[in-house]
Amino acid sequence: MGFLATFHQPAGIIRSAAAGTPAQGLLPILGSTPSATGLQINQASAMSVSTVYACVTIRAKDVARCRPSLRKAGAPRDSKPFTGHPLAKLLRRPNRIQTWFEFVLQMQAALLLRNNAYAVILRDANGRPTQLIPVNPDAVMVLEAVDGSIFYQVNRVGLFQLAMLRDLPVSIPEEDILHLRGLTFNMLVGANTIALARDSIGVALGLEQQVARFMANGARPSGVLQTAKTLSLDAAQRLRDQWEALRSGLANVGRTAILEDGLEWKEMQLSGADLQLLEQRKFSREEVALWWGVPLHKLNVPAENARIKVSDAEQNYVNTTIMPDLELWEQKFAQVFALDDDDLEIDFDERNLLRAAEAERVNVQRLKVMSGLATQNECRAEEGKPPKEGGDVLLHPVNLAASGSDMSGTAGDGAGRPSDGEPAMKAVRHDRRTRSIMRAPARRADPSAAARMREAAGASFVRATQKAA
Repeated sequence: MGFLATFHQPAGIIRSAAAGTPAQGLLPILGSTPSATGLQINQASAMSVSTVYACVTIRAKDVARCRPSLRKAGAPRDSKPFTGHPLAKLLRRPNRIQTWFEFVLQMQAALLLRNNAYAVILRDANGRPTQLIPVNPDAVMVLEAVDGSIFYQVNRVGLFQLAMLRDLPVSIPEEDILHLRGLTFNMLVGANTIALARDSIGVALGLEQQVARFMANGARPSGVLQTAKTLSLDAAQRLRDQWEALRSGLANVGRTAILEDGLEWKEMQLSGADLQLLEQRKFSREEVALWWGVPLHKLNVPAENARIKVSDAEQNYVNTTIMPDLELWEQKFAQVFALDDDDLEIDFDERNLLRAAEAERVNVQRLKVMSGLATQNECRAEEGKPPKEGGDVLLHPVNLAASGSDMSGTAGDGAGRPSDGEPAMKAVRHDRRTRSIMRAPARRADPSAAARMREAAGASFVRATQKAA
């Protein structure tokens, strides 16, 4: 059976032979940069350093957690997303292999390591985008044409990329590439982060290898075998090999050695530099974390968590580290997919990163409702609860009502102002008289009291007439 025949098997038939080369999850050893320690720094070696791996994955996961949505420009965050654009589908499923979280995780990790992240845009016959295929930045070269055109030479790595990019040329035009770039000095390619941080990464990598070799030698310092006799070169080599086979490695810790022919073991003591190994590793961790802007409390450093307020530290981390990443994604999507032409905008929601404890969240929601910033149903939606009847009314505090409103009962604007041509004092007297009348309590009409008043008036009139006569 030929190689191509393995791709055309009837449905339901499983062959024991592999249909292609096995896919590896390792990073290719490309674009290595030597450090002052003599170690080669590339994506694979850099990610083998625990601090680098933690910084990159923490930031990439936090960006991936911020779900994007496509909306009309100026629409509120809680409005219904716009689905009439081809990009709306890609924000849920960028390609047939990855979820959105996996896609962002890979792209953001590439951006943090190389300051460049590339994804090939596959389109249908009508030019609408259908898939985003991420490509390792070490496999991409940016080419410049004489007329200013930009092309991306993409080296296909693996059979999957060969199949997915088979209809595209080797040099792909820029309109079919989603290129996220960080700090750059030529507008085209971002400055390589791990190349800039090669010495800091090299020191951290060297310290880890030193500790590993220290443990491989039985967690003991080296020493010398002494004898008064003269040994030949072959005898010395054989003796050293036998000693290392007996004593080196964690499996040989505590084994008993039997020396003969006058041999003595003289152990060498740890130097001051060896005793400061842990302090050196701590400093190296802090140095590497600076390159990626990750605070030490995110790396679970106990001393840092003990002297900070976690909520304030998280807010500062989101403001200074994550928000610039989200802004980069939003502006690049708007540029590549021409969202401004359709009066659309993309928004990455970072509120999940700032979700506080329940008691604090409830207090914040209460202040929103009382301050008139949000309705009850809007706050319930943020907590994942269904709306309630009558909860869409925006409440206003009574003490913040405008002057002259029915709510406060105060005089309206312009009260006491003289009309055109009226003297000011007359207007003031009229205003005072009006206010006194308004303040006077209303009297209820009493028919019997009115009759008594008329009778008393009539009697007074009769008496007055009789006196006159």
